[in-house]
Amino acid sequence: MARILAALLVLLALPMCALAGEGDPLLSVDDLLALEESYGAFLAELEDLIVERGLLSEEEREAWHDAQMGDFYQNGGYGSILVSYMPGLLTYVREEDTYMTLSAELGGGCVMELSTMRRYTPQDSSLPGLMLTLSVTDAQGMPVDAQYTFTATGGVFLKWDAMLGAYVTLGASATSGGETVVFSDQTPMPDAKNPVITIGVVDVATGEALSGAALALRVDGEGYVIDEDALTANE
Repeated sequence: MARILAALLVLLALPMCALAGEGDPLLSVDDLLALEESYGAFLAELEDLIVERGLLSEEEREAWHDAQMGDFYQNGGYGSILVSYMPGLLTYVREEDTYMTLSAELGGGCVMELSTMRRYTPQDSSLPGLMLTLSVTDAQGMPVDAQYTFTATGGVFLKWDAMLGAYVTLGASATSGGETVVFSDQTPMPDAKNPVITIGVVDVATGEALSGAALALRVDGEGYVIDEDALTANE
């Protein structure tokens, strides 16, 4: 069996003081997002190599990438990358270790993209809640300078405070200019109602309110699951 084991400690790639507060054992979500482009480029090169070596099929490339990104975020910057020739290996990847991007059309050609985890369980994550990172592009695919508002049917929102080196609670609602917001709630009972996060969007340049969207979370007794159709634009 051919095997490549590449251990990656992201914290060794860049100086700790440039990203996290002194003494912090893990990076914040915003720190990790700052590294996402370079880390993604590394994964792309690694994907090419392991596909060429026959360790990963072309059909599984996207799923493998999402699993690696999920591990990167869930573990706060510490991660290991294991590539081995084992048919069906990706079927063992847990939902809570998978990064995903959802999209919704807001009208007028604008598209919202939401980056988050496929599943959040408090006992399996170094994060204090479910990460929510938003962006909007216009009809030409150009980024829109947008202001976002978040409200939910339960729970609270948090945001990373770089000065304090910690997450701070914002309350039952939150605003964001594109920086990551974290949704946090107690571990739900199996029969708990599925929470819905409502997202408002304003185009900063024009002051126009776009249609916004809603993110429906599904409870499973241990945490929250985000389905492929969880993000829908408001009518």
